[in-house]
Amino acid sequence: MTIRAWAYGDQWIGTGTARDAKGTVRPVLVVAHREVPELLAVAPDEDVDWMERLIRITGWTHPAQRPDVDWPEVESRLGTTLPSDYKRMVETFGEGAFDGYLDLNQEPWTALRADGLLIWAGTEHEDLYCWKADGDDPDRWPVMVRSFDGEELHFDYQTAEFVCRILIDPHHPFTMARYFDTHWFMNYRESD
Repeated sequence: MTIRAWAYGDQWIGTGTARDAKGTVRPVLVVAHREVPELLAVAPDEDVDWMERLIRITGWTHPAQRPDVDWPEVESRLGTTLPSDYKRMVETFGEGAFDGYLDLNQEPWTALRADGLLIWAGTEHEDLYCWKADGDDPDRWPVMVRSFDGEELHFDYQTAEFVCRILIDPHHPFTMARYFDTHWFMNYRESD
């Protein structure tokens, strides 16, 4: 039996071949229910674990890919503490890209540090996803996007929430929801 399947809304559509009871190979079409990530409607006082939500949205089932990152060493070299959800994202997913599009930096790039920005991800369209490194609490740093044409957009949420929103909010300016209804993380390296 050989079947290939694709996500389509709240269904899996599969097509291929299978042997019947007499051993004859026949074409098959299979339609099955698929769990779709929940909408992003969140009450203002709701406590959301955005990393857990991101894991569910991407269907991530692998063990942590980089649980041994030496964050004190990285932060000492950078001269700043980093947002905890970002560190958890790197530890969980490792090196790769969300939807094969948003590349997760394994440690922030400092090319825009003079502008007060640390770059934590980028896209194939050369958009840079940064933090505006204001204040002593990195868990409160907002996300800034510097687009390929130099425009800057400010978002009042942290890293994991930002990624969740671009994956499934069709109204987000950097949405992937218009292009994919299933989301994944493409890991560039296999864990040992």
